[in-house]
Amino acid sequence: MSDYRFVGEEEADVAKIIQEKNLLAYKIDKRTIKDDNRGKHYDKIKNKCSNYYETFQEIYHQKCGYCGVSVSINSAPQYELDHFINELQKTSPNGKSVDHIENLIFACRNCNQAKKEFDTKKIIGIVHPDGENIKKVFERDKYYKIVISQEYLNNEEVKLFYSKMNFDYAYRKLDYLLLNLYLSKNNKIDRIYNRLLELRNSFPSLNKLQ
Repeated sequence: MSDYRFVGEEEADVAKIIQEKNLLAYKIDKRTIKDDNRGKHYDKIKNKCSNYYETFQEIYHQKCGYCGVSVSINSAPQYELDHFINELQKTSPNGKSVDHIENLIFACRNCNQAKKEFDTKKIIGIVHPDGENIKKVFERDKYYKIVISQEYLNNEEVKLFYSKMNFDYAYRKLDYLLLNLYLSKNNKIDRIYNRLLELRNSFPSLNKLQ
């Protein structure tokens, strides 16, 4: 099954993402002196100048875990660490801190700011970016638009999440087109890609492009 966040030969190995996140968590915890701080990884990873942050973004292939936009299109400073279960909840349904690496997602600013305090507890097993199921929930139509699959079209929680994330906004299609062009580069495509990228980044706020 194709993943709406990836293009062409790109492929996300969910098991590998989880494995590498667990390994990073182990390294952080091993260097943590206070027992109370073990299992809380957010503060250690969020510093964009740290090796932990660099490793974390590499785990996600330098792509937003929600929409798939790449740092090659959206500049690296435009990315943040998102709490899938929002910070106000303090703990995830499994009892771990929301600052545990399992709950942290590499996200573009558009997705992180759109999602904010949205309550994802009811759909954690459906749309968590590290899970296999999210590929069944969202897909791309022939115009590159992110749409809800037929299977989940009547799921009210999924529809709320889709709307909250602004997945239907036009810039999502532009980002996907740019990623296709970026991965298919030749001289002619380079010119188109650079012009579209210039156009994309000329908008003060892409949230206005609907």
